[in-house]
Amino acid sequence: MIKMSMACAWPEAETHVASDTASSSSSPSVVLIGESGVGKTNLLSRFTRNEFNHDSRTTIGVEFSTRTILVGDALVKAQIWDTAGLERYRAITSAYYRGAVGALLVFDITKHQTYDVVERWLKELYDHAEATIVVMLVGNKTDLAQAREVPTEEAKMYAENNGLLFVETSALDSTNVELAFETILRGRWGVT
Repeated sequence: MIKMSMACAWPEAETHVASDTASSSSSPSVVLIGESGVGKTNLLSRFTRNEFNHDSRTTIGVEFSTRTILVGDALVKAQIWDTAGLERYRAITSAYYRGAVGALLVFDITKHQTYDVVERWLKELYDHAEATIVVMLVGNKTDLAQAREVPTEEAKMYAENNGLLFVETSALDSTNVELAFETILRGRWGVT
């Protein structure tokens, strides 16, 4: 596992509450999907504002932030959509999968039940997203390794067998957060 340092600035980071329509195609969009409580909102906050909120509340519907990053030789203003993990919001959130260039499918390494439903999330994503979407399976909360319920190798093998990228992260201590988002965005344009 690679641990990235957070020595960079967070230029042009903005947070928004989503309107009724999904993102426009002018900026690439990435969706964060997975069960409620896995840390999607804090991954978004860490990537776009370098913040972590210990008292983060459940997302209602969809929220998004933007961040401009260098992809190859181009500056790209990415829109990152934080979708609610609760069942009652699925009809709303699945509309945001269309047009997304990438998805981070997040589970909590300390709660096996959040990993057990990854296949359902993946099916829902593929039912609504473009065929070219780049998907990364993200095991979050590595700072709680002593409470781990999902073995790294199990999740890694699932990702490999399903053509997904894989990384483990911690929004709390910033482990691999930059790597996850940048890999998704670079993967979309074939930049390494």
